Amino acid sequence: MKDYYKLLGVPPTATADEIKKAYRQLALKYHPDRNQGDKQSENLFKQITEAYEILSDSDSRKSYDYESRRTTTSDNDRKQTSQTSYEKVTPLTFLNIFKEIEKKIIGVDASRINQRNLFDSINDLLTDKNVEFLIQSKDTQTNIKIIETVLACCKPLGFAKHPVYAFFYVDKIHPKLAKLTGSDNETIKRIYKENKEQKYWSLWDKYKGVAIVGALVIFLVILISQNNNSSSNQYNRPSDGDLNSTFIDEKPKLNSIPELTPEEKLEQERQKLIVDGWRETEIDNGLLPSCYNFTPKKGTVDNYLEVHVGGGTDVAIKVMNIENDRCIRYVFINRGSTYRIRNIPEGRYYLKIAYGKDWFSKAIDGKCIGRFLQNPMYEKGDDTMDFNLQQLADGYNVPSFQLKLDVIASNTMNTFDSQNISEIEFNK
Repeated sequence: MKDYYKLLGVPPTATADEIKKAYRQLALKYHPDRNQGDKQSENLFKQITEAYEILSDSDSRKSYDYESRRTTTSDNDRKQTSQTSYEKVTPLTFLNIFKEIEKKIIGVDASRINQRNLFDSINDLLTDKNVEFLIQSKDTQTNIKIIETVLACCKPLGFAKHPVYAFFYVDKIHPKLAKLTGSDNETIKRIYKENKEQKYWSLWDKYKGVAIVGALVIFLVILISQNNNSSSNQYNRPSDGDLNSTFIDEKPKLNSIPELTPEEKLEQERQKLIVDGWRETEIDNGLLPSCYNFTPKKGTVDNYLEVHVGGGTDVAIKVMNIENDRCIRYVFINRGSTYRIRNIPEGRYYLKIAYGKDWFSKAIDGKCIGRFLQNPMYEKGDDTMDFNLQQLADGYNVPSFQLKLDVIASNTMNTFDSQNISEIEFNK
C-alpha cells in the first residue's frame, strides 16, 4: 500500500493546509513542463498528485487512514484486531450503531439537537466504501432496516437553522440510502418522499411566522369583505360614508417568503455539485487535476503562447489542432497572472476558453470534464495561430503569440475574435 504521507513529506497528523502546501511545492518541482523527457519526474508527479487527491478529501482520507492502520499493524496485532472487530463487522454492526444514534435523539426537541454533529455522525458512517460493503453483503433485510433507521435519524436535519443547510444535509445522505436500496423501487420512492418532506418542513420551520401572519391577514380581509357585501345588499350603499368600499375589490397582500441571498444561493449550488460528484479544486497556473489524465503534446521548437489574464476571472484554455480538432495542450491560468504555454508543436491551432471562478471537475465514463461555478462563459476562438516555422533568407522565424484575456461584468475584452459555445462543446 502506497504511503501517501511519505510521498508528500508530511506526517499523518498534517492539517489540510500543510498537505496543500507540501503538494504545491512538490508539484512545481516535478511538473513535466519543468522536467521534459524525465520519466522518473513524470511518474513521481503522478504519484504526488494521486496522494493529494486522496488526502485533500476528508472522506477519502478517512478511508485511506483506516486501511493504512490495518495494513501496517503487526501480524499478532492484526490477528487480535480481526478477532475483536474486523471479522465481526457486518451489516448488523452498522444497524446497531444507527440504532444507538436514534436512541439519543428520540424525544429530544429538534431545536436542541446539533444538526451539524448529527449529520457528521451519519455521513461518516455512510462513506462510499461502507455503502459498497453493505451492498456486497447482500443482507437485504438488514440494509432496509438500516435505511429506515437512518431516515428516522435524519428527521431533525429538516429543522436546520437555514434551509440551505437542511437541503445540503438531506441531499448528501439520501442519495447514499437510495444506492443502498438496490432495485427496491418502493424504498427508493420513500427516500425521495422523505427528501421532499424534509425540505418543505425546513422552509415551514423558518417561515411559519410569516405564513401564520399571512393567513390571519387573509382571514380578516375575507371577513371584512363579507361584512361589507352584506351591508351593501341591505342598504345598497355603505352606511358610513363609503369608508369600507375600498376593501371589496382589493386583493389581500401576502408577505412573500424572503429569497435566499446571493451567497446562500451560491452555497446551495456548490453543495448540489458536490452531491452530484463534482470536486472543487484550487489549481496552480498550468496544472490540472489528476483526473484529466491528459498527456500534453510538446514540440522541440522553443516557441510559446503567452496569456495574460486580467483580474476578472480565472480561465481554462484548450489549444486545439485545426487539422484533426484534437486538444494538444490544456492549461489553467489564475486571474491576475501571466503564463506561457511553451514548446507547441508545429501546426495551426485555435483556442477554446472557459472563464469563471471556482473550478469544479468530474469524471464521467473515464473522461474528466470541468466547469466554473461562478459566472461561467465558454468561447471558441475564430483566429488561427500558425506555429509552423517560417523560412527566411537568412534562417528561420520562430512564431510566438501573446494574448490578453479579461472579463469585466458582461463585457469581454480580448485581443482576439471569438464566438460563444456551450459547456458541453468546451468539454468535447
